[in-house]
This record gives sequence, C-alpha cells and structure tokens, in this order.
Amino acid sequence: MIKRLLLISLVLGVLSGCSLVDNVNNSLDYTQEATTFMNEAAQFAESIPELAQQAATNADAQETLTKELEAMKTRISEFNGIEAPAFAKTIHEQLVALNDTLLTDINGYMDQIQNGVTDFQNSNIAQTINKINETMDKLQNLQP
Repeated sequence: MIKRLLLISLVLGVLSGCSLVDNVNNSLDYTQEATTFMNEAAQFAESIPELAQQAATNADAQETLTKELEAMKTRISEFNGIEAPAFAKTIHEQLVALNDTLLTDINGYMDQIQNGVTDFQNSNIAQTINKINETMDKLQNLQP
C-alpha cells in the first residue's frame, strides 16, 4: 500500500513537473516568436521607404512593394493567431490591436499605390511599427 502511494506521488510529481516545463517552453516559444515578428516588422519598416521611392518610377519596384506589403499582412495575421502564455496575455492583446491598426495602415497604403501614389512618408505604417516596438519592449521586461 505504501509502495502504491509512493508510486502515485512520484507519478503526480513528474506530471506536474512536466506541466511546469511545458509552461516554460511555451513562454520561451512565444517570446521567440514575438521577437522574430518584431525583427521582421522593423526590417519591413526600414526597407519600405526606399522601395516606395523606387516604385514611383519603376513598375517592377511597385510590384515588389506590393508583394512585401502582402507578405507583411500575412505575417501579421499569423502572429495575431498565436496563443500567448498567461504572463503575456495583456501585452499580446495590445500587440494584436496594434497589428490590426498596422493592417489598416497597409491596406490604406496599398489603396494609395493603386491610385499611383507611393509616398510612404504620408502613411502611418512607420509610426504604428514604432508603437509595436514599444509594446514589445514591455513584453521583454515581463519574461518569466
């Protein structure tokens, strides 16, 4: 009887330990995913102004610009769909809201491109990405 209780205690201890390890792994996975997304967003924000300038006079550059904007929209949707660990839920919700704003900004910019206007400086994309970076800094300070 005592052996069974010890075995049950041992199994329960191992299972609860696995849960803790899973939580830590999920937290690290989310943090890595968020960091990767932020790096991609920052690189996107850096590359778009020059590409937009080229797109004003070059149809190939305009096509590349449109592809980059579409790729970022896809990446935003992917990031918005991931599940955040408990410690990051509030910040993830803030990031999703900012990403939704960024999607709106990108869609508006794509409409401008369709009308022949490639002036990136008048879009809100860079400002929104800066806000996302600020929010990401909060997330990095919360890491478990």
